[in-house]
Amino acid sequence: MPTAEPTGPIKDCELPALFAPLAEAPRIALAVSGGGDSLALLDCVDRWRRKRADPPTLIVLSVDHGLRKSSRTAAAGVAAISRDRGIEVRLLRWTGRKPQSDIEAAARAARYRLLLAAAREFGVSHVLLGHHLDDQAETLLLRLARGSGLFGLAAMRREIPVDDVTIFRPFLETSRSRLAETIAVAGLTPVEDPMNTDPRFARARIRRIMPLIAADGVDPAGLAATARRLADAAEAIDAAASDLIAGAVELNAMAAATIDPAAFFNRPGEVWRRALLRLLLALGGVHYPPRFERLVALADAMAAHRGRGRFKRTLAGTVVEWCGGGFVAYREIGREGLPEIGVKPGYRGLWDGRFRVEIGADAPIGLRLAALGEAGRRALGVRSSGTVAAGALAALPALWRGARLRAVPGLDYFADGVRFSVESGSVLPERLAAPPRFPDFLAPT
Repeated sequence: MPTAEPTGPIKDCELPALFAPLAEAPRIALAVSGGGDSLALLDCVDRWRRKRADPPTLIVLSVDHGLRKSSRTAAAGVAAISRDRGIEVRLLRWTGRKPQSDIEAAARAARYRLLLAAAREFGVSHVLLGHHLDDQAETLLLRLARGSGLFGLAAMRREIPVDDVTIFRPFLETSRSRLAETIAVAGLTPVEDPMNTDPRFARARIRRIMPLIAADGVDPAGLAATARRLADAAEAIDAAASDLIAGAVELNAMAAATIDPAAFFNRPGEVWRRALLRLLLALGGVHYPPRFERLVALADAMAAHRGRGRFKRTLAGTVVEWCGGGFVAYREIGREGLPEIGVKPGYRGLWDGRFRVEIGADAPIGLRLAALGEAGRRALGVRSSGTVAAGALAALPALWRGARLRAVPGLDYFADGVRFSVESGSVLPERLAAPPRFPDFLAPT
């Protein structure tokens, strides 16, 4: 028989196991909205750290979306509770114009953007969220209704690295009812978000029918267990996709990828679709996937192409085209262009998420790091050759002074032959080796 779910408030003896991944973390952040789940997170982490000989430094981050009049009051309440417990707090506000449609998704993206920016500012290694078992079950049903693929149905992951910060959800196997009992014992009163019961929002509608389907045996615990099993299957697909990338994809110094179609499409569709998605995200520099149907359309078109005629498609900031007997994928410059930053002698940094650039102390002042661009490529007379596409050359990092091109390290070009120390190297192999975990932007608020 399955093990019975624990009941009652979360006890002190359970906390070390819940927060085991934080054992070596020196500084962590808690995302606290004032709702019951996040207040339970605050209480549990506070109790856990007080019993440790070497507790981490805590900071509470509370996002005010500005979508209701009471939101500022709720944020102030979070601040008061945190300060009463001796915890540093920072209130984050979503400013600017709000979209008129799909406000849930926009608020979610804004929340994560603010949380991650604050986490990096304060140098924390982990941002903790209060999502729980019932949230996991609702997320599975929402994604099922949207026709998500396997990786979407795997729902939320417990730990998700987002560059240098890890999103951590310790309560994914803990029920909403246990968290409610936990804050009741702690004497904390949650703020109720009206969006949670507003039938205009998909999650609220799912939440209303959960008791009905639970009566027929489809309960949150069972749904969450299904999500865990799907996550295991997704891991297996990812491992197969890694093998496929290693055998059928060749990376070059231009941060472009050449795909051998005969080897690439000689696997089950779920594997090569995943491998293609990882390529798109590594090259395009985005942190979230394109819509599943758009990915499938691109993958199927590539699989059906037999090298006859022109093929050029764009998705997720990446261009895929037929070139030299195979597919070549590279960064799209796009209408808005690629990043432009002023750099000084001695600069070291990551440009466009694809290249590490180091500029020596002997470089001239007043340089600007930007893409070579189509105009620059034509001016240099460099063209596509073999499996090197012209678009990939145009997306290389270059150094400009005003409107004048001074250097393109990837092409060993220096204007007028006046050389100085500058190096650029693709980080595409590193990006491609780390399978993306998307629920950081697709999880519930």
